[in-house]
Parts: sequence; C-alpha cells; structure tokens
Amino acid sequence: MAFQYPKVTWPAASPTSTLQFTYPPINKPGPYGVMDQEAVGSISITLSGKRQVMYLRTDQFFRLIFDATVPWADMAAWQTFMQYAQPGGSFLYYPDAGGTAYDEYVIEDGGGSPRNYTTANISTPAWNPTMGARQMSSFELVLRKVPGGLTHS
Repeated sequence: MAFQYPKVTWPAASPTSTLQFTYPPINKPGPYGVMDQEAVGSISITLSGKRQVMYLRTDQFFRLIFDATVPWADMAAWQTFMQYAQPGGSFLYYPDAGGTAYDEYVIEDGGGSPRNYTTANISTPAWNPTMGARQMSSFELVLRKVPGGLTHS
C-alpha cells in the first residue's frame, strides 16, 4: 500500500470524525516519533553549591507547520476540528492515513494571537490561520502527546 498523507480522528476514545490532510505539513523534526521534548521539574542549588534536580516527567510535543499547504476548501473541516480540540479534546494523529500507527494528542498551541486570557496564563490555544495566495492557507499547530494515551506507534 502506498503512503498517504496524515489524518486526525476525534474523539480519541471512539473516533467518529476524520480530517484527511490534502497536503502534508512541512519542516517536521524528522521521522515520525522524533519530537520536541521538555523536562518538567525544578532545579535548585544548595548552600554548599550542589545542584539538586527534582524531575517529574518529560513532555513530548509534535509541531505541524502548514505554510500555504491547506486549500481554502479544507478550512471548514479544519475549523470543525479546532472547535473540538481547542477546549482540550484529545484526538488521534495518524502519520500515514492508510496505516494503523497513531498517537493520542491534545492541542498545546494553535499558533494564534489570543484575545481572551487570564493574567496567569492563556486558558485555551488561539488559532488564527492566514489565507494566502493561490487559495492556500497557512497555520502552525503544536500537539502535546498524551502520556499513556492510546498509543500504537
């Protein structure tokens, strides 16, 4: 079977909706599974100068960059997906739509400019796609891998 562009399905527990990518994202970090990693914890220095690290977990992020690669005709489907994902809904990302490998994610960042936020942090990710020339749209998404989620990669 030939490789197919990625897709997402949601909700993650029992997918009922599918968004098939017309074109693939660009500038991916490498083969699927290679992601940005961020250690979460705290570091302190003792009075004697020793470094103490309290490690809690490692978060994994997968960045999708669509630089003039989403046809305007697909934007209604993307908007439907984002309306589900922005409030925190998890979804399955298939790097090959024809394959069986997938990982569960939530949206960490929608690449947009938030207008409604609290002083402590942004409540939900903003998504502001730009409509460019040749009827193609651009946007960027950062996906956070759900630890212990429905993973089959």
